[in-house]
Amino acid sequence: MTNAATVIRMAMDAAQPEADGRRARGASNRARIIQAMVELVVAGDPDPNADAVAAKAHLSVRTVFRHFEDKDAIFHAIDDLLVAAYQPLLNAPYHSEHWKGRLFELIERRCAINEAAAIFRIAGVTERYRSQFVAAKYRRLYAGEKRMLDRVLPPELQTTTRAGRALLIACSFDTWRLLRQDEELSPAEVEAAIRQLVEDILVQAGPP
Repeated sequence: MTNAATVIRMAMDAAQPEADGRRARGASNRARIIQAMVELVVAGDPDPNADAVAAKAHLSVRTVFRHFEDKDAIFHAIDDLLVAAYQPLLNAPYHSEHWKGRLFELIERRCAINEAAAIFRIAGVTERYRSQFVAAKYRRLYAGEKRMLDRVLPPELQTTTRAGRALLIACSFDTWRLLRQDEELSPAEVEAAIRQLVEDILVQAGPP
């Protein structure tokens, strides 16, 4: 799957410039600011300041704040681009007719998206302790992931149950990150490990 930084660049390149010269310059500057933030995060700075963003974009700090009220607004624009890029995969129809097959399809999709967008998910986790705005977006993302899991699981395994909460943790980004980064497993090994965790939870839960 195409990584998130490339997806963002492709989305901005595909945007049609405004006919009006001033608006075209504004759209170009806005894209440069977003791209600068993306490149700084990818380079290892999850919390770049306005001076760094302005320098990377070859613009003044004043221009940055003319287009974005604050740094959170830039992260919001990046998040919108990522949602637009990856949400269709999450919402695509499942191939399996059985809930368990759909659950494993969902795991596969999430692992692919996590691999592509990990650097921005990790930056979001870091930023949520600084910013109420980012924290609120993170909570909405978490709630959405729970709803998506509940739509696949049978009533006996919903995320409000003990087994369902275990499944929620097994399928979470935090579990993926631990296996991928801390355990240094390959993408295929991470997906296999998560599938095995889920299988073990389902065995312990018994037949639904």
